[in-house]
Amino acid sequence: MNLAIRNPFAWFFTPLLAIVLTLGFSQSAYAHKGHAGSMITFMKTKAALKEMLPSGAKIVKRKQPLKKDAVEWAEKNYGVDLDDKVYSYYLATDKQSKAVAGAAYVSKVTYRHGDLKLAVGIDADQRVTQAAILGINEKYVVDFDGNVGTGLIADYAGLTLTALIAKTDELASSDKATREFAAAVRDAAVLLAAFMREAN
Repeated sequence: MNLAIRNPFAWFFTPLLAIVLTLGFSQSAYAHKGHAGSMITFMKTKAALKEMLPSGAKIVKRKQPLKKDAVEWAEKNYGVDLDDKVYSYYLATDKQSKAVAGAAYVSKVTYRHGDLKLAVGIDADQRVTQAAILGINEKYVVDFDGNVGTGLIADYAGLTLTALIAKTDELASSDKATREFAAAVRDAAVLLAAFMREAN
């Protein structure tokens, strides 16, 4: 027997049930993200930028899209797949010559059911000046504290982009915190290099 004939209200309750179940799952997923605890801050953004950008330089916060040719450059030269979207980053220029002296990027990436806040800086020669873990959700502090570290991560300072790519590849089989931080640093450094090419 046709369900609609046997129960004339089925046409109404079936879609309603689907909506309730969908909303229930969405709220459950959102609540699951909340289980990571509050964000624990290890280093303030201002302090990180001071370590990453040259002293005495003019620092300007820029917000601009990454052009398609820059995306292609990153893929061709470093094998990094960047999105052609709008990014905010900090550009340092020499006050006298106006030449680009460095750049820094502060980002928040998903880590498990929480977020990892990090910052990366590079100089005019496209070497990493510093990389830092600014914060992580409380539940995952142990992942980073015991493996990668917190605050400034000295292992990355001074690396060229090529050396950074090699380091990231070497760490691909490491623990989740180590490999995901390395990949985030790599992507941020290549992104900055792409923007600095346009600024020069």
